Amino acid sequence: MGIPCSIFYCRRVQKRLCRERQGRLERQFRDWLSGAAGHLQTGYSVENAFLKAGRELKLLYGGDAEIRGEVRNMEHLLQNNVSLENILSDLAVRSGAEAICGFADVFVTGRRSGGSLRDMITNSCDIIVMKIDMEREIRLLLHGRILEQKIMCLMPFGIICYIKISSPGYFAPLYHNPAGVCLMTICLLVYLISVGMSLRIIQIEV
Repeated sequence: MGIPCSIFYCRRVQKRLCRERQGRLERQFRDWLSGAAGHLQTGYSVENAFLKAGRELKLLYGGDAEIRGEVRNMEHLLQNNVSLENILSDLAVRSGAEAICGFADVFVTGRRSGGSLRDMITNSCDIIVMKIDMEREIRLLLHGRILEQKIMCLMPFGIICYIKISSPGYFAPLYHNPAGVCLMTICLLVYLISVGMSLRIIQIEV
């Protein structure tokens, strides 16, 4: 049973790391949009506004941040005459971040319809800021519950270890006969289902 449990745990960790990376990318993309909107107001073209704001992100996040790789990729593609719409759409698909996907769709539609790109970028930046702030508030409100959830998930193992140390042989009837093995297997499955449900409960999407 350890093999399925390990696979379940690795997948959960992979999803958590993916969500954390998407969250960092969204926050960095918000600052990128904010800088681009400011440069648009000073008369830069859309492409140059994105490039200049992207270069400024190096001072804010350093050269190893996720968004810096996307800025370098944009510079390379623009030099090869790839449209900004296609670049942003590709970034949205690869990142999987909801805010970036939403902005890319709005940008492509606005560029084709001839709308005000400056207002569109400013409004999109405000929406992303509101979304990130709301997520931060929710995480702060749930911080105590998340800690309780982690403690409750570890508590059964702590109880079992305590009993095995203080009362050796107490669990012997449950592990050395078919009925005990079946019972503990069912308990393990119930535990895994409960952990999965608790993880879904605390995962609130905005």
